[in-house]
This record gives sequence, C-alpha cells and structure tokens, in this order.
Amino acid sequence: MSTRTLLAYVALVLMAPGVLLAAEEGGGVFSINLGLMVWTWVLFLLTLFVLSWKVFPLISGGLETRQQKIQQAIDEAKQDRDEARRLLDEHGRQLDAARLEAQRILDEGKQAGDRMRQGLLEQARTEQEDMLDRARVEIQREQERAIEAMRREAVDISLAAAEQLIKTRLDSDQDRRLVEDYIGKL
Repeated sequence: MSTRTLLAYVALVLMAPGVLLAAEEGGGVFSINLGLMVWTWVLFLLTLFVLSWKVFPLISGGLETRQQKIQQAIDEAKQDRDEARRLLDEHGRQLDAARLEAQRILDEGKQAGDRMRQGLLEQARTEQEDMLDRARVEIQREQERAIEAMRREAVDISLAAAEQLIKTRLDSDQDRRLVEDYIGKL
C-alpha cells in the first residue's frame, strides 16, 4: 500500500466524525471547533511528513534488509540441500563402489583359495605317487636282493652238498638222501 493511499484513508477517518458532528447542531464535547480541527490536521500532516521522511524509510529499509536476509537464508538452504543431495549421491556411489570392490576382493580370495587348495591337492597327489613309486622301487629292490640272497644260499647249499658228495662219493640214492638231510638241517 502506498503512502498516498494511506494518507487518504487516514484523512477520511479523521474528517468523518467532524462532518457528522457538524451536521448535528449541538454543543458540548462533540462540537466542531474549526481552529482545533485545522491545527489537528496540520500537526497530523506534519507528523506524517516527518514519519514518511525519516521513519518510514528506516522501517522500509529494515524490512527490505530482513527480506533480503530471509531470501539469502532460503537460497543458502536450497544450496545446502542441493549440496547435501549431491554429497549423499556421491556417498551412495562410493558405498556401491566399495561394496563392489569388497565383493571382488572376496571373489578373488575365494578363487585364490580354490587355486591354492587345488595346487596343494595336486602337490599331495604328486608326492603320494612319488612315494608309491619309491616304495615300489624299494620293494622291487628288496625282492631282487632276497632272490639274490636265496640264489647265493642255494649255491652255497649246492656247493656244500657237492662237497659232501665228493667226500663220500656214494651212489645216487645216497647222494639224494644226503642232500635232503642237509637241506632238512638248515
């Protein structure tokens, strides 16, 4: 509302009682005194002028400053809200990336564990087969040694039997009995 409109309303309000009282012809407290009415209007207009010259600009400036501060606070709040949304989105993306990275690390760990387990199983199988091969070779050697020892023993027995046969030079039935007795003693 402008200052002129305000002045018009105030003037109308102040003049209305005077006009109504003038229409009534009576005296008393409500009688119209033209000098008093003029001075009242002069003082009112002077006060209104001083107020509009000094006070209203201060009030208007204060209101504008307050409006600017409120608008600035609203703008800052919008910026802060937008920044918070942006940060929230960024943190969400970082969290998703961290989850994916953690899942990738877990998958790599599982794969490495599986590879390690397979490697250890393969190594154990290889070592087991090597041990079996060494055991077979060792058994074979022991068999060959035992056979060789038996051959030597058989040769020794045969030589001993032959020695006995040569000493006694008997017939073949006696030779056979002699060898069987000798083998029986062993």
